[in-house]
Amino acid sequence: MGRVRGAHRQRPNHRGSGLLLGLLLVVVLSVVVQEQHPAGDSARELPAARSTAAPSEPSTAEQPVARTSPYAGVGTWLSRYRITREFGGAAPAVTPEDVDAMAAAGIRTIYLQPAADDARYPGLLTTDLLGEFLVRAHAHDLQVVAWYLPRFGDIAADLRRLQAIAAFRVDGQGFDAIAVDIEFTDAVELAPRNAALVELSEQLRAALPDVELGAIVLPPVVTDVLNTAYWPEFPWRDLADLYDVWLPMAYWSNRSEEGFTDPHWYVSENVARVRRHLGDPCAAVSVIGGYDVQETAEDYAAMARAATERQAIGVSIWDWPTTPPSAWPALRGYDVAGC
Repeated sequence: MGRVRGAHRQRPNHRGSGLLLGLLLVVVLSVVVQEQHPAGDSARELPAARSTAAPSEPSTAEQPVARTSPYAGVGTWLSRYRITREFGGAAPAVTPEDVDAMAAAGIRTIYLQPAADDARYPGLLTTDLLGEFLVRAHAHDLQVVAWYLPRFGDIAADLRRLQAIAAFRVDGQGFDAIAVDIEFTDAVELAPRNAALVELSEQLRAALPDVELGAIVLPPVVTDVLNTAYWPEFPWRDLADLYDVWLPMAYWSNRSEEGFTDPHWYVSENVARVRRHLGDPCAAVSVIGGYDVQETAEDYAAMARAATERQAIGVSIWDWPTTPPSAWPALRGYDVAGC
């Protein structure tokens, strides 16, 4: 996820709809109807590395999104420059042992970059460390979302890497979800870039129908107001049914314009605009804040307050090494079920 310059929207058969339909059919037809899980509710291709819930626990279909989504709650971010030898050197700055401190800080989800759109590295990066991150995170009952930044020059290669991410296993453990970082604008003109983005997203959804996909997007306050030339005609509606959760990069710390530096307003406005563009007032949103700046605890508290008011299912900070310890208490325990 680069510096920003200047629930896939809940499908018609989203969580719980299969159960409700079954109950209605029981009433109308007076027959026993076996519940059928919608595509997004079946056993995911990216299983969490934990024991299954006891029979007395509510089924996935009965739980709100925030209880089941890897994008819910508090998260932190790690790029390939922090965790891989290919980009971070022989001794990467962040190691699997750091997961212990993340768990102690109240983090529920680690967003981790396991591959790069780089012809030198057609596969995953530093797979031994990726496996250690997964195992250690799952031992702490944390979720791990893999994120990937396509450059839209070779979507076949992008899809291969994304499928490799989905297939990656260590001791039977894999990533809990996959997010696509949609922000690269260099080298590819607008029309072919939009076409490539939509095509990649369609192919990814078709290839991984049961994986919870996240779309990491530019903040609409930037693209709508501050820099309308950044990515005009962004294909929101074409993507709306292809991603489950939307993650706007609401980095108020990037802004210097008067009226745009307030974290509460900036987060709130970006969430509202994402949903407006999607045409879905209850689209699942998980907000990203921070960005390599020593923001205050009060700023993060304002971020959490805005996210709560907008019923965002999650809040996260970019990135782990640059986030001051004082930030985490302001977010700890964030638990919002969404709309």
